[in-house]
Amino acid sequence: MTLHTARRGHAPNAAPSPTVIRQKGPSTLRAGTAPPSRPTLLALLVLSAAAGLDAGSVAVLNSALPALGAEFGAAPQALSWAVSGYALAFAGLLLAGGALADRFPRRRVLTAGLLALAAGALPAVAATDFWMVAAGRVLQGAGAAITIPAATALVADLYPAGPARSRALGVFASAQAGSYGAGLVLGGVLTGAAGWRLVFAVQGASALLTALAAVRVLPEGAPDRGRSVDPVGGAALVATVVLLVLGVDLLSHRGAGRLFAVTAVAGAVGAGTLWWRRGGDALFDRALLRIAAVRTSAATAVAFYFCVNGSLFFVPLYLQDVRGMSPAGSGLAVLPVSAAVTVTALLTGRLLERVGARTVLTAGLLLTGAGVAMWCLTDTQSPYWWPVFAGLVVTGIGQGLAFPALTVLGLRGVPQDRQGAASAVTATALQIGSGLGPAVLAGAASVAGPSVLSGQHVAFVAAAGTVVLAGGVVAGVRRAW
Repeated sequence: MTLHTARRGHAPNAAPSPTVIRQKGPSTLRAGTAPPSRPTLLALLVLSAAAGLDAGSVAVLNSALPALGAEFGAAPQALSWAVSGYALAFAGLLLAGGALADRFPRRRVLTAGLLALAAGALPAVAATDFWMVAAGRVLQGAGAAITIPAATALVADLYPAGPARSRALGVFASAQAGSYGAGLVLGGVLTGAAGWRLVFAVQGASALLTALAAVRVLPEGAPDRGRSVDPVGGAALVATVVLLVLGVDLLSHRGAGRLFAVTAVAGAVGAGTLWWRRGGDALFDRALLRIAAVRTSAATAVAFYFCVNGSLFFVPLYLQDVRGMSPAGSGLAVLPVSAAVTVTALLTGRLLERVGARTVLTAGLLLTGAGVAMWCLTDTQSPYWWPVFAGLVVTGIGQGLAFPALTVLGLRGVPQDRQGAASAVTATALQIGSGLGPAVLAGAASVAGPSVLSGQHVAFVAAAGTVVLAGGVVAGVRRAW
């Protein structure tokens, strides 16, 4: 889950004129001229289902992890690789997925990603050891990294910039939020009915059916094979992102984890330096970063998901450690945030047409911060409805506004033949913010004092302050809109 605005005297969602970004060397961006295919509701539903498989694949496994660990006798540290392996492959290969979506027919790239998702379920279903599950999850993460940029770029292909695209991206974002909430419930139901292997079987079947539907209803898209491939620079770029995300994840661990985190970040810097000097045209054209909207979207996405993922990390801890709820009960208690995101995102497309994307994104960021700030009012005897439930709803509304607005912003002024890479930039920034949030806020909470509740309040204040500051910056940025 990856804006239009108006200059003075223009309609808020007027289609941007073709953009040419001049840059010396082979990395020049040229606007695509291929006419968009005629959109259909069925095509949008297939693309939304493809994007929803990623969010659902993350959530559906949560309820199955205890049963999986019990069968293989996996310690919690080892068990976490079923989640971390997916996240590392997803974040590390997103830019590669974006490049593939811009170089080859996008329907084929999307289908390949969906088939990889389906294939990743096979070793998990047949697993005789936990490492087979972890390997399957890495393959699924790679498949999702290929799927998401291609799906986003196909939405942009089908719907030209303007009101129609805004509405379509609202449906697209809503599907991802709804799939996450459904995954939380479905994982528990499937595991309780027939065991954790059924979770992976349903994942694989869903991905395969979506791939078949994509072949039938989606346009193929024109490939762009005119750019050279630099495998060394591309490998360095993938290593940069993987090591950076791994370093952020390790920051949340104590002891030796901190040392490994520093080592991973140092490796990311070294690999990034190599990529930058090589040119990096294999996976990502740096000329995209010269587009103000792309830079704004990426920076805002980091701050946004820093707050969202970081604060939601602490809500179940509050419900379980302070209020004494069970893990299953706390999971259901957090579910309203997904419902709020789903409903709001569906309506955001039309709102983008009326008031403009900058206003929608600013409102989304501020509402997200306001909802998180409500959790600072919790105490040991607080009823669930206030402030936990109220904060979940307000935060969910804010996310439902911000998600589609960020996606549109990330494509603003980007040539058609670079929209896969541009969407991958925003998605990668979200992943970096997602890793930073829990790690940094957990550190802030740990130094707040011996009280668990006071530490959580410090984390909520830091999260809310970060996203509110981002909202203020977005409100003041005009050139990118």
